[in-house]
Amino acid sequence: MKDTTAPPAALAASPAGRHGLTLDLSLFLVMSLVWGTTWVGAKIGITAMPPIFFAALRYVLVAALFLTVTPGVLGLLRGPLGGRVLLTGLLVNTGTYALLLWGMQHVASGIAGLVNLTMIAVGLYALALLRGEEKPSWRHALALLLGMAGLGALFFDRMGLQGGALELWGLLAIILGSFCYCLGSVLSRPLLDHASAFQLTGAQAVTGGAGLVALTLALEPVSLGSLAVLGQPRVLACLGFMVIFGTFVAYTIYLRLMRNWGSARAGLYAFVSPVVALLLGALVFGEELGIRQVLGAALMLSAAAMAVRR
Repeated sequence: MKDTTAPPAALAASPAGRHGLTLDLSLFLVMSLVWGTTWVGAKIGITAMPPIFFAALRYVLVAALFLTVTPGVLGLLRGPLGGRVLLTGLLVNTGTYALLLWGMQHVASGIAGLVNLTMIAVGLYALALLRGEEKPSWRHALALLLGMAGLGALFFDRMGLQGGALELWGLLAIILGSFCYCLGSVLSRPLLDHASAFQLTGAQAVTGGAGLVALTLALEPVSLGSLAVLGQPRVLACLGFMVIFGTFVAYTIYLRLMRNWGSARAGLYAFVSPVVALLLGALVFGEELGIRQVLGAALMLSAAAMAVRR
């Protein structure tokens, strides 16, 4: 009897396989572009209102959007996978943003960016190795080294630790927040065998948003004045962009890529999004763009291209 099962190599070489790879690469670029742009939106948002409150408001709106347009979100939370969905939502959204935003208030932006992005790229790869999703590869290891060198060049002039205890606690919070994101991402991948990317994104937004609301009420000085700033057009526009594009579009793409590529390769946006943010920072805020930043961007893009390819 003839075996009609195509091996992975044959599938990748088929027209359908090539089309799927091209689509995933295109979606990867869209995700990286969107998340690079959300850095600008987040910067505007957290300067106008308390940072955890801004994140909570974002995910409350995201949850409302998904509950309106995506069937099965509440069913996923109530079903047998509800506990695992709750855990991943708290890790990816609540733990990540609460720890990162608190830490960023006490650590220089360069150190914060370098630690967070390096942790995402390295942490996702390390967890993927531990779970058997990836095998050790010189290509991926070299890509990580190039990417970290690029991040170092990009943030070099904004790095500096003052040595205070609060700053060290802030650095620890950024490390833990980044780890929460990596762990939540890796634990999310098996859930995609039982739910669509839209359903999982919506369910995680519901649980993560509820956790962020609880934290902002407990830790931040929230008042009616905090909502009044939504009357400012640019704040409202930034919030809308982050809700629709930053989560509804980009995070759903991220889950699709995790399912198709694995968490380690999907997480390589950490080497592409900063390049987008760098260019937008120069255009919108007039931030410096010199030879060191260009070199760092080139290293990061090279690292992503090297590791994304099989």
